[in-house]
Amino acid sequence: MEIPLAKTKLADIFLLKHGAESLNLAPRRSVCAFRGIHFLEDHPFVLGFEKREWLVEKGCAFLTERGRVHEYSHLRGMPADTVFSVRFRQPLVDCMHAELPDVRFTELQSFLGFRNDLRFLRWRWTRIARECPDLAADEWVMDLIAAAYMPSPRRMSRNFPDAQLAWYAERIEASREQLTRRFADRHLLLPLARSVGMSPFRFARIFRELTGFAPHQYLLKVRYGEALRMLRDGATVTEACFRSGFSNLSHFTRGFRKRFGQRPSAVRARV
Repeated sequence: MEIPLAKTKLADIFLLKHGAESLNLAPRRSVCAFRGIHFLEDHPFVLGFEKREWLVEKGCAFLTERGRVHEYSHLRGMPADTVFSVRFRQPLVDCMHAELPDVRFTELQSFLGFRNDLRFLRWRWTRIARECPDLAADEWVMDLIAAAYMPSPRRMSRNFPDAQLAWYAERIEASREQLTRRFADRHLLLPLARSVGMSPFRFARIFRELTGFAPHQYLLKVRYGEALRMLRDGATVTEACFRSGFSNLSHFTRGFRKRFGQRPSAVRARV
């Protein structure tokens, strides 16, 4: 039974609950109908793919791929599971093949596991879901794809208990919103960490672990994105540079070209 949470042109987001049918105490084969990412909300089950099996517990994430054959089985004495699911629509699937040519989707393992960065994204959805504007939902889906299909080579630290993750997530999200909304301001690590009640050392480490970026890398990502938007809206290169928070035009031009593969003047000229 699907309980819809959000629907955009790129993805359907819903809760998947078992109906009145009996539990699968013996493994049941199921052919995946779509590409998607899923989080277990309650009650563990066993997931099998090819010759491997995983115990999927609360907070774990896993993948489905259209045409892939999974085996599912419930644990005796446990209620049926509830799964938070993100189903990618065909335009997004086509985009993923075009933008991620090196990812061999059919060869990926189904089980993503219990990862802090993915759990942080699941936590972030609770903020988006209150209003769920289409743009914010689609942006969240893009972040989820980047985390699941483009994993960082860095090793994660130990997984946080749920309460600790929620405490960190509240603070990292507040700082992320500061950097996103006030991208043109001058930001320093110590005041930013103090603004969310954390030490600078712990803040920098946890920010990188949950978002995949160091704080200054995240700020640069936002600034260059805003500069690109300004150029497309008709701003001059100089205006885009200083309005997006950069203080050196030549450094901005070099960084823009390195990031986007073209000079900002080329974007401006096309406009």
